Amino acid sequence: MVDYRERSFAITLFGRRFLAFRSRRESGLQDPAPTGETVHDVSPADRDPLFVVSSLLLHDCHQQLTQTEAESLHVVTGPVVGRTRFLERIVPLELGVQSITGAEADAASSAEQFIGLYEFGLFPLAYFHSHPGSGPSATLPSPKDRDTQSRLESSKSAIIGAIFSRDGYVRFYANQWQPQVRVIGERAKELDTNVYQLLQ
Repeated sequence: MVDYRERSFAITLFGRRFLAFRSRRESGLQDPAPTGETVHDVSPADRDPLFVVSSLLLHDCHQQLTQTEAESLHVVTGPVVGRTRFLERIVPLELGVQSITGAEADAASSAEQFIGLYEFGLFPLAYFHSHPGSGPSATLPSPKDRDTQSRLESSKSAIIGAIFSRDGYVRFYANQWQPQVRVIGERAKELDTNVYQLLQ
């Protein structure tokens, strides 16, 4: 008689459980996924992630996020190699709320996008959005931005935030640790730790 064991797995991102499933396997076989409540379960303090992004992608993100006067947002994904997270691909999200003062992604649409990423072995690595205003000060996180980031970090997801101003400044941030970000390429000038100006 063959013994089987069942295990439950879930993907929890942005404070919500987006995907849950069960795995039934013969005892003694290696599990196809890590154990635990979340598949994307990374402690920033333990892993000390390095985020690598091209200046070209930052210019593309700025263009997409500032097409209208309203705030906009999307996530960015890419491969993870050791502690290095390569920010390579924009993942557009359908917005449930969008105005000059804020934007929120539609939960159902986000779930579909994240499930699609998971099927390729990818996860959201960064949460990018725009702010009204100009200059580096316009990229400072608001209390709502900090709250969103806290929810990301409470789910043990090593996801960083980035805020773009209208005139091409960008700031990377997290709450509980100082993100290590390396921008590769031209037309991005580092002004301060994790603060850049996108040059035209």
